[in-house]
Amino acid sequence: MTEYSDDLQPKSDDQSPQSQIVTVNNAPSDHPATLWLIDDDAALRMVLADTFEDAGLTVISFTQAQAAWTRLNDVLKQQESAEQLPDVILTDIRMPMMDGLSFSDWVHQHFPKMPIVIMTAHSDLTSAINSYQTGAFEYLPKPFDLDDAVATIYKAINYQPNLETTSVPLSDESNTNTTSDISTENLIKPKATPASKTTKDNKNKGASVTKDNGNPSGIIGQSPAMQTVFRAIGRLAQSPISVLITGESGTGKELVASALHQHSPRKQQPFIALNMAAIPHDLIESELFGHEKGAFTGATTMRQGRFEQADGGTLFLDEIGDMPFSTQTRLLRVLANGEFYRVGGQQPIKVDVRIIAATHQNLEELVKQSRFREDLFYRLNVIRLPLPPLRTRPEDIPALALYFMQSAAEQMNTTPKHLHPAALQIMQTFDWRGNVRQLENVCLWLTVMATGDTVMATDLPPELLENISPNTVLYEEHSASQEDAQENLVQSGNVLNSSALNSHQNERSSPLPKNQSWQQALADWAEQSLSTGETDILQTATPEFERVLLTAALNHSGGKKIEAASLLGWGRNTLTRKLQQLDISAPRVPTKE
Repeated sequence: MTEYSDDLQPKSDDQSPQSQIVTVNNAPSDHPATLWLIDDDAALRMVLADTFEDAGLTVISFTQAQAAWTRLNDVLKQQESAEQLPDVILTDIRMPMMDGLSFSDWVHQHFPKMPIVIMTAHSDLTSAINSYQTGAFEYLPKPFDLDDAVATIYKAINYQPNLETTSVPLSDESNTNTTSDISTENLIKPKATPASKTTKDNKNKGASVTKDNGNPSGIIGQSPAMQTVFRAIGRLAQSPISVLITGESGTGKELVASALHQHSPRKQQPFIALNMAAIPHDLIESELFGHEKGAFTGATTMRQGRFEQADGGTLFLDEIGDMPFSTQTRLLRVLANGEFYRVGGQQPIKVDVRIIAATHQNLEELVKQSRFREDLFYRLNVIRLPLPPLRTRPEDIPALALYFMQSAAEQMNTTPKHLHPAALQIMQTFDWRGNVRQLENVCLWLTVMATGDTVMATDLPPELLENISPNTVLYEEHSASQEDAQENLVQSGNVLNSSALNSHQNERSSPLPKNQSWQQALADWAEQSLSTGETDILQTATPEFERVLLTAALNHSGGKKIEAASLLGWGRNTLTRKLQQLDISAPRVPTKE
């Protein structure tokens, strides 16, 4: 690895042997692809560099984006050969002096075909959208799997290998001076650069969507499923293409549609939302397309429809599956030709409207039942964006509950209440059929009905308590002392206790009592730990769980890492990283190359 410090003085380390060589579009094998890695975290930078070098890449690492920018600017001013350009850049968002978004925007302007992958621990919707709007090839929220990162870099390398710059010959004196005027200071100061302006605009967009959605944090979600949604929004926001949002009721389809609009070039134009299920069927055509005076009884004046009102902006058609069959035919014409007739009208009206549709129904089944036009389905189903149900992303429930409890407190003009860990655990295991909307209602209910500042498990609504496991303990009601609890666990034959986990010892536990599963032993340990006031038990247990499985796989494979990784369902790089993290020494065995 070649490490570049902030003053651009190179320091050469020993290169690890490469198992393979990654080339660009069948380039000669003696010219491996080059990755520029930019991150101010030395530990992470070392792990990533080792991973990509093992994958056959030449890695040049920078501690700051400013150093990488300086080298690129030298190429731009033709003070350095274009052969020094990398094939792909991987950069963090938040770094000292120059942030990754400003750097990405500048690179995209001057090296438009150079792919950049942005990684960040601040994995929210705004970060994803800002990354794509600066021209990033891909967005990687931390933590990410190393194998996934390698696969993403592979894709980026072969994306557009023939790089182009906006530099001009040095003989053109005026243009050369213009290029030379580009300085690090201009990039660092937010108000002085196009990149920073982009970032500022993006922040304003985020504020606008928050305001429209009534959510100052934007769309909440840190789970892998929501990160997929964020990346999709980031890619689709700049496109005028139709989008079909699917998902159960209460998953936030209108919030996503609003975000697509607020981060699009149409953000200054109207966003019109219309629920097909809420309009009488005989009024839908008039609502969508408007009507002329005298078109029907009661039409005393001419009225513009939603399509005209949304001209230049976005029309969100919620519950599109409930649209009458006759209206579907007229909607198809609008999508095909961009024009329609008012009810009772004789002149066609042209509009420029982006259509975002949403439904909780299975449109394919409706097509088979002849309740939905097949040609309209394919017009709407250009890009499908499925939203995950809340029960599949329990890791998002704490943040969502916190936000809804605070919102409910503001609505009720009271002090926000806090959720006890036991209550939160029950909420995370509950099957939320109403999804986020149901969670919001529960938080409002708790704000009104629960007594005290802390919501205990017994304060939860009856529907959350009626289906919990009989073995579930309402921890706040556990009156035994810590010593008594430990004694009871020993007597019950529990093999996982807090002291064993916290000490991170590898000593083999005593055999499980007859007819007791390891899941029950783990449940007993979790109950005991929570009853004694411990927190972050997942962070305590997960490393030990991985340690046990990893050790068993290595023993079974005779120390062969590749075989052990296959047994665990991991990639080789993931296994190597886990060995380092858990400080496990694997026996070395000869392998055939």
